Amino acid sequence: MRDLGVDEEHIPKIIDEHHDTVREYKESASKADDLQSQLDTANEEITERDNQIEQLKNSTDNEELQKKLNEYETSNADYENKLKQVQLDSAIKLAVAKEANDPSDVLAFIDKDGLEVAEDGTIKGLDDKLSTLKENKPYLFQAQKKTGRTPQEGGPAPSITKEDFDKMSYTEKNDLYNNNKQLYDEFTK
Repeated sequence: MRDLGVDEEHIPKIIDEHHDTVREYKESASKADDLQSQLDTANEEITERDNQIEQLKNSTDNEELQKKLNEYETSNADYENKLKQVQLDSAIKLAVAKEANDPSDVLAFIDKDGLEVAEDGTIKGLDDKLSTLKENKPYLFQAQKKTGRTPQEGGPAPSITKEDFDKMSYTEKNDLYNNNKQLYDEFTK
C-alpha cells in the first residue's frame, strides 16, 4: 500500500475495513445459501403436491382414494416439518451470525426443542438457549486470542506469523504498529 502513496497511519484502518467487507460478503453468501435451501424445499413440496393432485384426479376407487389421501397427508406433513426445520436452521444462523465464530457450529450444538420461528422472523425461546450454550461452549462465540508471554525489556519479542497477523483485529494490529513498527511493516509490505 505504501507504493500506492497511502499514509502509514491509514493502513491499519484500510486493512480493518477490508476485513469487515469480506466478513459481510461471507454473511451475505450464507444468507443466500439459506434462502436457496428454503426455496428448493418449497419447490419440491409444490411439485410433490401437484403430482398428488394428478394422481387423485386419475383414481376411481373410493377406498384407493382414501388410502392415497392418507398417504399424501402423511407425506405433506413430512414436507411441512422439513420446511419448518430449514426455516428454523436458517433463522438461527442469521440470528447468531454477528456474534458467533461460525453459525453452523452453533447450529450443531444448540438444543432446538421448543424453538419456533415467529412471523416476524424472530425465534421464540432462542435467547435462553443461546445463553446456556454461551456458558457451556463460550469458544463458539468469542474470538480465540493467542496468549503469550510479554517480552521482558531487552528480551526477544514473541514470534508472530503472517497468518497470526492476518487474524488480528484492528486494535491488535494497531497495538503491534505502536509497539513493534518494524514487525508491522514486514507484514504490510
